[in-house]
Formats: sequence, structure tokens, C-alpha cells
Amino acid sequence: MANMASMAMMGEAWEAWATAEQACAARAATTAALGRLQRAQVAEARRIRQVVAWYYNFTAAQLTQRGRRRELAEARQVAMYLMRTDLRWPTRAGNERFPLERIGRLLARDHSTVLHGVAVIDARAASEGTMRATLGAIRAELERLEDEEDEEGGR
Repeated sequence: MANMASMAMMGEAWEAWATAEQACAARAATTAALGRLQRAQVAEARRIRQVVAWYYNFTAAQLTQRGRRRELAEARQVAMYLMRTDLRWPTRAGNERFPLERIGRLLARDHSTVLHGVAVIDARAASEGTMRATLGAIRAELERLEDEEDEEGGR
């Protein structure tokens, strides 16, 4: 009898270990998948930076420089706004807004500067038709590029 009880306990222990091992493997797979999704979003943020720079006749590198020229600052703020509003950041809890810190790193700025830039463009988009048109034109170009890539990938 004691031997049977000991075997049952060993079986339970084995099942618990196997369940924990499966949970660990599932967590690792989830972490890897989240990493891939996050890298894809960072690549999309870089594309936004590139298209905004093109739209304003700058280089992507210029958007990360220290300059405060009005046109350069506006381009940088538009990039911040589009990254924050159009991109999602995958987490275990679900999709969240693209992190201010990540946007800041992509544009060599502090997260509080990003927050200010997003607020400026949000206010201007609400009151100025030209800013809404600018955002629409940039989004259209981003979509065109995405469609172009999809067509190339389908060949």
C-alpha cells in the first residue's frame, strides 16, 4: 500500500512538473512572438520617420538632430503624432499605444518632448485643415508603400 501511495505521489509530481514545463515553454513562445511583433512595430515607426522626412524634404537623420527650425520641428512632431496614434505596442495584456519612450529613442528626444509634440499636432489637426491634409497625405503615402510591398511579396 505504501508503495502504491508513493507511486501515486510520484505520478502527481511528474504531472505537476510537466505542466510547469509546458507553461514555461508557452511563456517563452509568447515572449518570442511579442518580441517579433514589437520589432515589426519599430520597423513601421522607422518607416513613418522616413516618409515624414521625405514629405517635408528632410532626411530621417535630420529629424533626430538638435535643430529647432520651425519646419524641422513640425516634421518631427508629425512623426511623433503618427507613431503615437497609428501604431500599437503588443504586450501580454493586449495592444497598447506605442510607448513615448520608444518614439523618443527613434527621434533622439525625451518622452516628455514626445508628449508635447503629440499634443501640439493633435490640437493643430483639430483646428487646422492644412494639418489634417498633411496627416492624410502622409498616411496615404504610408498605405501606398505598404500596398506596394504586399504586391512585391506576392510575386
